[in-house]
Amino acid sequence: MAKYNIGGYIFDDENKAKKAAKELKAVEYILGQIKDSDENAVLTVYKKLLNQRMFSTEIGMSFLAQLRQNLLDSEVFTPEDIPPVYSLEEPPKDVTPEEKTEDTNSFSDEKVSKAKKEKADKKVVAKVTNDSSEIKRLKAINKVLLIFCIALLLCVLGMFYVSTTINSPTILDYEEKLIDKYSSWEQDLTEREEAIREKE
Repeated sequence: MAKYNIGGYIFDDENKAKKAAKELKAVEYILGQIKDSDENAVLTVYKKLLNQRMFSTEIGMSFLAQLRQNLLDSEVFTPEDIPPVYSLEEPPKDVTPEEKTEDTNSFSDEKVSKAKKEKADKKVVAKVTNDSSEIKRLKAINKVLLIFCIALLLCVLGMFYVSTTINSPTILDYEEKLIDKYSSWEQDLTEREEAIREKE
């Protein structure tokens, strides 16, 4: 027979092990929620857990027992202020009107905090949407700039190709061509002068 180790507790039954795993997650969640809470808030959560009879495995029951012990150790409450942990054998008790009101209040508090959380989530989603639209815009600009840079590079390469293949003087070699032209004229003139002198 398979044995399941959940949170340090051994379970023979698979269904009970699954239930214990769920309760372990619930315990971790509750611990995260009450981490920074004061003793009164912890007592309210403890009473709510008792009223809902949320736990039915060793993991949940030991958590409730530890929570009660922590409240007693805080010395803020007397043992009478903190109800004992329910037994799994006893049937659920009827909820008193006071406890109902307390549950309703905590439920409305929960609704308010849930609404705040939803609002915060919406803000996060809106921010993520804005960020993603900003990223898309920047990517589009990046593509345009890349195309522009490639076009400029092609223009420059084309200009170099044209300057190397044509024979007409360009700005770069214009001075050299002019000097060559004038020097050939000068040589031609001196040759003519010598020819005229010889005739004389």
